[in-house]
Amino acid sequence: MKNVVVIEKMDHMGNGIGFINGKTVFVSKTIPGDKVIFEVIKETKTYIKAKVKKFIERKEDALSAFCPYYYKCGGCQLQNMEYEKTLEYKKERVKNILNRVGITPVIEVIKNENDKNYRNKIELKVSDGIIGFYEEGTHNIIEIDNCHITIACINTFIDDIKKMNIKNGDVTIRCNYNDELLISIKTEDDIILNKEDYPNKKVVGIILNDKCIYGDNKFIDIINNTFFEVAYDAFFQVNSYINSKLFAIINDNVKGKNVLDLYSGVGTLSIVASKNANKVYGIEVIPSAVVNALKNAKMNKRDNIDFILGKVEDKIHLIKDKIDTVIIDPPRKGLDQRTISKILEIKPESIIYISCETQKLSEDLKSFIDNYNVKKVYILDMFSYTYHCESVCILERR
Repeated sequence: MKNVVVIEKMDHMGNGIGFINGKTVFVSKTIPGDKVIFEVIKETKTYIKAKVKKFIERKEDALSAFCPYYYKCGGCQLQNMEYEKTLEYKKERVKNILNRVGITPVIEVIKNENDKNYRNKIELKVSDGIIGFYEEGTHNIIEIDNCHITIACINTFIDDIKKMNIKNGDVTIRCNYNDELLISIKTEDDIILNKEDYPNKKVVGIILNDKCIYGDNKFIDIINNTFFEVAYDAFFQVNSYINSKLFAIINDNVKGKNVLDLYSGVGTLSIVASKNANKVYGIEVIPSAVVNALKNAKMNKRDNIDFILGKVEDKIHLIKDKIDTVIIDPPRKGLDQRTISKILEIKPESIIYISCETQKLSEDLKSFIDNYNVKKVYILDMFSYTYHCESVCILERR
């Protein structure tokens, strides 16, 4: 039968892999043991990218997805697996990627407290009045009224978006420890505000095209008894429970008197590190995040932190103190060569590298392993039921 394949293994993006007519077939939303009729999305001389048209046979332990949008939405990849199996997959994935560059670390997996309804931030697309997420591999919108991996208070606001008369645009909703909401909208449409409804929904602020039109453009979040002011456009981890575990890892692994926190955001890791250090320097490129960081340090009575505004590669040379620990939490693209060279020149005793992109992490680590041992790797299940995970590598100077 044409376009039938048996899935034999999985790739690093959560896709099933099979083989047919000398080509590798990547089929999304499948696991080893599945036999499927597939629909071709893209075909080259060596591989086929596909999606399931029909299951002929299913692996015995395959699950029915808990989300009704699973087989169309491009958001989650692993809802066809038991939660513990997803952790095994992620551990093996990280292990294999690091092994390719000669790193064979001790790996500890930290699971999510709640594997559903855990995200404190959602980014929705609006097209011709339809609100939802992109269909897998396309820019078609899958209309949703509830995201099953997002915190409930965020889901309750999706109906309110429909009342705003947004025809086309983007809507980001984030919440804090107290279920307060911060809404950011990007659109050219004239929107309607139902202000009388918002106090009941705990809406702290609404920002339209970077201008605050209701309430405030920031709110307060609390993690591990530490207070953080978070602006609507600042980076803040989407999983508060796993974020608290990250803080604990930082607290346990900061060594020495002086710490350098690269890509410091709103100052979360700088503040955690400052509890065990004499001096912390944070470098961050987003102005509003630095403003938040300064306020956060003051709010938590941490007067041993200096925050520097600018690109890491442009500002790292300003640090003249002897640095004992470097914390790195870069964007997905990882580190540039200038930054790597400067870290090697600084010669910290330890490096804590945090990454949500394992492939780029492995490439960056190649630059350090001649001078540093990878003592341990933590896999934090920040993004349950997706192939993504947060990795924390502890490096010690040889």
